[in-house]
Amino acid sequence: MTDRQAVALASRDLTYHSYLRLRDLLSLQRPFSDDPGELHFIVAHQSMELMFKLMLAELRNLVALFDADKWCATLPCAQRLNHQAQLALEHMRSLRDLPVTSFHGFRGLLGTASGAQSTQFREIEVLSGLRDPGYLAVQRRLAGGRLPDEMVRALQERDLATAHQAAARRLGVTDWARLYREEGCSSPCYLVSECLLDYDDLFLAWRNEHLALVERMLGSRVRGTAGTDPLSFLERTRRYRFFPYLWEMRSDLAADAGGRLVD
Repeated sequence: MTDRQAVALASRDLTYHSYLRLRDLLSLQRPFSDDPGELHFIVAHQSMELMFKLMLAELRNLVALFDADKWCATLPCAQRLNHQAQLALEHMRSLRDLPVTSFHGFRGLLGTASGAQSTQFREIEVLSGLRDPGYLAVQRRLAGGRLPDEMVRALQERDLATAHQAAARRLGVTDWARLYREEGCSSPCYLVSECLLDYDDLFLAWRNEHLALVERMLGSRVRGTAGTDPLSFLERTRRYRFFPYLWEMRSDLAADAGGRLVD
């Protein structure tokens, strides 16, 4: 029997439940308290991690498309990535509906567990293009002195910002402001670049809303479950950009149109 025949035979007995392994999936939510808010907290974070898994696969696919100069395929791929990031953001936003007294009813049971320990989120940042030495130093400190293995492996991969810029150079793009002025939406490079800016914008929204959510739940004077000063840590992350060249180019466009640059 060939592998294809074996798969076909096995698929005959598949059901919705068995294909999605729902029994296993739905057994993974194990609250430590009777507060229904804890189930919400667990499901929201597990849902985000599933979106992160999907985003990591899409990121690697998008890098490969850029490296192969398949511009027509990069746009729908980048759009899917944005939709996935938007869904992850919506899962986090749902936690605003969690009553603060409910959260504090089970928060003490979380031990040192913290969202800062999400290695998939850190992989996404690194594979998107965030490789700032200061950022990496903070991650080492949070992880006890060395980066998690997942981040180390991600740092060895080609990141999205590098692949995007290299593909643009092969198209002859050496001046981003000129591309925007002279070609605009007639250029696939322009369309994809704007989609990537939307992606960066979604992460800026994530960082801003995460900061607001933490303050909503903890106020401004309580340490996080990992022992960090969460507001100070999250405030610093708001300066991160995956594609700084796409943001900086806007200053060039504004200056060309008569705007005055800040000294």
